[in-house]
Amino acid sequence: MSYLAIARKWRPLSFDDIVGQRHVTRTLQNAIKLGRIHHAFLFTGPRGVGKTTAARVLARALCCEQGPTAEPCGTCALCGAILAGAAPDVIEIDGASNNSVDDVRELREGVRYLPSQARYRIYIIDEVHMLTKPAFNALLKTLEEPPAHVIFVFATTEPQKIPETILSRVQRFDFKRIPGGQVAERLRAICDVEGVKVSDHALRLVARAGGGSMRDSQSLLDQVISFSGMTIDDPQVSDLLGLVDRTLLYEMLAGLVRGEPSRCLDAIANVHEHGFEIEQFTAELLELLRNAALVAMAPEDRRHLDLSVDEIERLQDLARGLPPDLFARWFDALLEVHDRVARAARPRLVLEMAVARLATVRPMHGMDRIMARLEDLDRRLRHAGATPSPGGRRGGPPPAPPADRGPGPAGPPPGFSDAAPSRTQASAPALSPASTTPPVARTAPLASAVPLQPASVVTRPLGAPVPAAAAPATQEPLPLPRVNPEHDAQARYAAVLDVLEPLGMSWYDLVEHSAVLSWSGEELRVAFSSDSRLESGRGLLYSAVLRPLLERAFPGLRRIETVLREPPGRPATRHEARKDSRARALARLRLDVEQDAAVRALCGSLGFTITEIVPPERIPTEEPHDMDMEASP
Repeated sequence: MSYLAIARKWRPLSFDDIVGQRHVTRTLQNAIKLGRIHHAFLFTGPRGVGKTTAARVLARALCCEQGPTAEPCGTCALCGAILAGAAPDVIEIDGASNNSVDDVRELREGVRYLPSQARYRIYIIDEVHMLTKPAFNALLKTLEEPPAHVIFVFATTEPQKIPETILSRVQRFDFKRIPGGQVAERLRAICDVEGVKVSDHALRLVARAGGGSMRDSQSLLDQVISFSGMTIDDPQVSDLLGLVDRTLLYEMLAGLVRGEPSRCLDAIANVHEHGFEIEQFTAELLELLRNAALVAMAPEDRRHLDLSVDEIERLQDLARGLPPDLFARWFDALLEVHDRVARAARPRLVLEMAVARLATVRPMHGMDRIMARLEDLDRRLRHAGATPSPGGRRGGPPPAPPADRGPGPAGPPPGFSDAAPSRTQASAPALSPASTTPPVARTAPLASAVPLQPASVVTRPLGAPVPAAAAPATQEPLPLPRVNPEHDAQARYAAVLDVLEPLGMSWYDLVEHSAVLSWSGEELRVAFSSDSRLESGRGLLYSAVLRPLLERAFPGLRRIETVLREPPGRPATRHEARKDSRARALARLRLDVEQDAAVRALCGSLGFTITEIVPPERIPTEEPHDMDMEASP
C-alpha cells in the first residue's frame, strides 16, 4: 500500500475527534438526537480547521445503518463507502471547478431522484463561494424547498462572498482557529502512536508555524519527520521551518531590559551570521514582546501564552519589576522598524540603528508618583533651609535663600537695573497721605479685628473653639526677624516676610500679595491686593506659626485687622513692586538702546525704527533676537 500522509491518515472519524470546534460538534450532535436536522448547512472558517471533515462525519452520522446517530459506527457498509468516497448518495462537489449555471442545473436534476442506498442524498459543495452569481440564483429555489431526502452542506473560507439570499436559507456554523496548545496535544498523540521521539517544545514550534490549522500542522510534522527521522531535535525543527533561534530572541530582549545595547548588537550579528532573515527575526521579536507584556500584566495567568513552562519562567524573570507600558512602547517602536526592515535593501543596518532608539525607552512614572517625589523634595529642601521661592515655582529661576543681613537696606534683586525696594524697608511702602479711598474692612467673622492672644493667633472671638491651623506646619522653629527700633511698620513687616519667603508656595499669598497699612502699638492693619488673596492669606496671618515673629517685630501687639484695600492709594505688594521695577528697567533699557550710537546709525542706514524691546524670557530659543524693528514710512 502506498504511503498515506499524516493529515489524511489521522483525519477525524467522529465528532469527538474534531479538535477545537466543540461549539459546532455539540450543536450537530444534539440536532441529530432531537431529530431537528436542517436541510442546508454552511461551514465557514480558516483552512484546515475541520470544515470538510465535519461535513463527512455529518454524512456518516445521517446515513449510518444504525442511525441517524450522533456517533456513527464506522463499521457498516455505508460508513465504509462514505469514508472511501465511494457512496453514491453522498456527492462531493468542488465549487471552484463546478461553478457555472449548467453545473447547478445538473445538480437540480439529480435532487429529484431518491437515494439508492442511504437514508438521505447529501450534497457537499466545497469552496461554495466560487460559484458565479447566476449559479447562486439558479440554486435559490432548490435550496429553499429541497426534497425531504436531500441535505446540502456548504463549506467555504470566504463567507462574505456568498449572497445574502443564500445565507438566509442555511444554518451557519463558524469554525475557529485551533489553539496552539490543542494542536500540540493532537500532534503528541500522533507521534506517540507513530513512534516518533520529539520534545514538547518542538511540537509547539510546529503548531505555532501551522497558524491554528490542524491540517497545516500535521503536514509540517510530516515534513519534519522526513527531514529528521524518528528522532527529532529542536534545532532541526527551527532550521526546517525557517524559525529564528529562540536564544537569540531572548538575548535581544535581555539587552533591552537590562539596558545593554552591545548585547542587542551581538544578537543581531548572530542572526545575520546564521543566515536568518532579519524580517523574520523582528516578527518573532514582536511576538516575544507581546508575551513579555502579558507576563508583566498578569504573571500568574497563562491562558493567553502559547509557550512552554520554561519560556514562561524565563519571561517572568526578565519582566519582573518592569511596567507593562514599557514593553508596549518597545512594541510600538519595533513595529515601525519591522515595516522599514521589510522594505529596506540592507535590513541589518536599519535594525542596528533602531537599537539606539529602543535603548532610550525607559519606564514612565505616573503623575501621582512624580507629585509624591516633588513633595518629598520640597520637604527635604525646607528642612535644609533652601526651599525655592514662589517665583521659582512659577517658571522663573529660584532665587537664593535670604542672606543673614543687618537692618540696613538690601541690594537690588538680580536681573534688574532698577532694583525694587529693599526687603526690609521698601517692599511694603507707607500709605500715601493723599489717598482718598478708605480701607474696606471685611465683615464678621472674616473681617473682625481679632485679639492676638499670648498663646496663639485666632480668627474668632475669645471663647470660641479654636480651629485647626490654616498655615502649613513647620518642622523646625523659624528664625526671628531682624528689626531695630528705628524701623517703621513697613520695614518691620518686610522683615517678617523675609523669614517666611523661603517656606515656598504655601506662604505665597501672604509674602507676595500683602502690605501693612498701619501700626498703632496694639493693633496692626494689613491689606491684601484682592479678595481671593485676602481669604487665603488671612488664614496664614492668623496662624500660630507667626506668633513669635509678630511679637518680635511689633512689641505690644494685641490685635490684627485684615482689610481689602481698593485702588487707588493701596500700598504696593512685593509682587506689584517687582512688576513696576521690571517696567522701569525695560523703559531705561529702551532709552539706552535708542541713544546708542551704533544702533542709531544702523536704524538710520536701513530706515528702521525701534518699536519694541523684548524681555529676555520672551526671546524664542530657535529664532533669537534682541529687538523688533520695522521700516519707517
